[in-house]
Amino acid sequence: MPQIPFKVSARAARLIGRENVSNADGALIELIKNSYDAGASICVVYFDCTNQDDNSIYIIDNGHGMNAQVIEDNWMTIGTDNKEHDYLGEDGRVKAGAKGIGRFALDRLGGKAEMITHPKSGKETYFWNVNWEDFEETGTTIENVYANIEINQGFDFQNSVKNLLDLFEQRIDFKRHKFNNGTILKIKELRDDWSDYYIDKINTNLEFLVPAKEQTIFELYVFNKEFPKKYGQISSLAEYDFDYKLRAIVLPNKNIEIEIHRNELDLKLVDMDLFELEEMKAAPYDIDTFKRGFFQKSTTLNYLLPNFEKEFNKNVLDNLGGFEFTMYFIKRSFSNNDRKKFFYRNFDSGKRDSWMNTFSGIKVYRDYFRVRPYGEMEGSSFDWLMLGERAAKSPAAPSHKTGSWRVRPNQISGSISISRLNNLNFEDKSSREGFQENKEFQALKEIIKKIVHEFEYDRQYVMRALDKLYSKKNFDEQDRKQADKIAKNILNKMVDNEHEDIGTLTEKNIKSLNAHNVNILAKSYLAQQRSFKDLITENQLLRALASTGLTLTSFAHDLSNLSSNILHRNNNVKKMMSRLIDDHQLLELKEYQNPFVLIDDMAKEDERLKNWLEFSLNTIKVDKRKRNKVDLYKYFEVFERSWNPVLTFQKVNIVVPSSMDNERFYFRIFEIDFDSIFNNLISNSLSAFRREDASEKREIRIELYEINDELVINYSDSGPGLSQDINEPFKIFDPLFTTKRDKAGKEVGTGLGMWIVRSTVDYYNGLIKITNIRPGFSLQLVFPKRKDEGVLN
Repeated sequence: MPQIPFKVSARAARLIGRENVSNADGALIELIKNSYDAGASICVVYFDCTNQDDNSIYIIDNGHGMNAQVIEDNWMTIGTDNKEHDYLGEDGRVKAGAKGIGRFALDRLGGKAEMITHPKSGKETYFWNVNWEDFEETGTTIENVYANIEINQGFDFQNSVKNLLDLFEQRIDFKRHKFNNGTILKIKELRDDWSDYYIDKINTNLEFLVPAKEQTIFELYVFNKEFPKKYGQISSLAEYDFDYKLRAIVLPNKNIEIEIHRNELDLKLVDMDLFELEEMKAAPYDIDTFKRGFFQKSTTLNYLLPNFEKEFNKNVLDNLGGFEFTMYFIKRSFSNNDRKKFFYRNFDSGKRDSWMNTFSGIKVYRDYFRVRPYGEMEGSSFDWLMLGERAAKSPAAPSHKTGSWRVRPNQISGSISISRLNNLNFEDKSSREGFQENKEFQALKEIIKKIVHEFEYDRQYVMRALDKLYSKKNFDEQDRKQADKIAKNILNKMVDNEHEDIGTLTEKNIKSLNAHNVNILAKSYLAQQRSFKDLITENQLLRALASTGLTLTSFAHDLSNLSSNILHRNNNVKKMMSRLIDDHQLLELKEYQNPFVLIDDMAKEDERLKNWLEFSLNTIKVDKRKRNKVDLYKYFEVFERSWNPVLTFQKVNIVVPSSMDNERFYFRIFEIDFDSIFNNLISNSLSAFRREDASEKREIRIELYEINDELVINYSDSGPGLSQDINEPFKIFDPLFTTKRDKAGKEVGTGLGMWIVRSTVDYYNGLIKITNIRPGFSLQLVFPKRKDEGVLN
């Protein structure tokens, strides 16, 4: 059978050049990458756009240039793989390109392109040019499109560069950057508007192209003939005045070394009583660590991403490779009141705001070359880590007592450094704009967010302590009671003298207040304001959860009817069918073919559904939302009865406190609060029982007793305990913390269940102690009780 070859239309060049590179910035960066890969120590992007009929862009470098063979084998070969195999330059730099299609960026920028290239140690100079419109002819295949090439002996390449850049000659160190060899690209018939506004924008974008430390081997310049003094050498992102700096080194063995620098507080202003608080006595929150300015922490990828490597993600973290992440948190402004409370270091907010408007966002660098479009201002991938969405879901202030503060993307600036040598699984898209969205890249995003949370946790810990100190020093419980008393007295006088002129009465009240009382009232007002802010934030978080309950309440009547009828329907169908079907016919059927067996199975499923409906409806009863003096023995008896059908089906045995000798155990509660605590605990236990490492024993035990002035409740289950990937058990109480993931590693738990437990216990001024983490899980809840609460006969 004869064979016929594939043909490639000349139009393919347009597809991989003009149409594949989304904008001019990306096209220029592709060509600058070629200069870097050619071993150049300098690259100049020169805009000569003063002649409307002959506008041009030049890209000039002093790299190793090309001879005839390199032009033919590499430059003129589409998709060449030479950089995949020959990925190290003569000076050891890792080449940034790999696809072999970067030169088609020339087509994106202009209709015609010319190249002068002088190879290292060569005597000949090559002149090459192409008209990209030749690729547009209908029916033309790519092998029938030609570029022109000429050879010139004795061409003075260096002087040619100097003449071209004579306007800027004094701004380039030609002694250091010798142009004995290199390449000049000239792009004509430009496709974009290159007014100074756009040149200025690309000048800013190029500031991120190469990190500062790499500028010692590769300098980048931008010039505009129209404004010869305006531009020059590109200065990369430099370390700026920051509040926090985090640097994380992820090693190939999955260990992580994290270094956090604190620079937000002015230690000369900080009240040293801060370090007398119990939570600020131990490292890394002690005074010595603050004076040192930074601390280090070691962890692992498994601790950051518990349960991540499930079926779909096996070995993903092993295959990720090492990388570095650096992040700066830079607050843009603060109020004087906040400074008084949190002892912020002073800064120029105008300068910070201006700097962050340019440099905020998390960028990605591979082998010291920026990978677009991650973290690009005004681009759709600016917040590629979805930090904004994360902050919107958890809008708590950093000083919030229970909420989890999340940083916003416009408050941070940072970079991730990877390498094509160590991170083999990060593959470019064909458009050279970003990576393929594979498992490794998804894992990278998850890891970065968890590392960012290390900083968030630290800042919130310190802010909470400062807020606590401020509240303690500015308002205590005795002041609050006195403020209540003063306010009531004023209101009572108003009521007693309701017929008196309100203006006269107000004047009398004001006169009766001395300076001390006014001070207490003012403090009380501000304390209430702070409390309201916290409550508003918490309310936002709970509103979404409440919506589910409201929906359930709306259908409560319908669900109740459904629950009462659900079991009868199967019996009714069975009776009707019995009249129609001869029993002898059923004897010949296999069990799975017998309709009565199927109906029995349906009846069992309906019973489970009925149990869940009754359980759900029970939790939203109105009387559970009133605070009452409740007999906890009675409460747990009803609680067990509610859960028992569900637990029995899942073969779980539950033991709850029971009364001895008609004892009663009184405690003032909203029953719905205790439901929130124990429903969430049982829900977590049921999830644990279903884990692969769980034993066959399924038991939940709740114990209740009193010691002195405290009510103690012990909760335990016989499950496998907390995941091995959790090294700090109390993190389970942080909002949005979850280890529940689907097979793809995506978090599926809300991360709110244990946070609700802690928040509810806090409301009752209680404490939580984790008494066992694995195997089995147990904790102790301790509540202060009043004189008339506790065990009574």
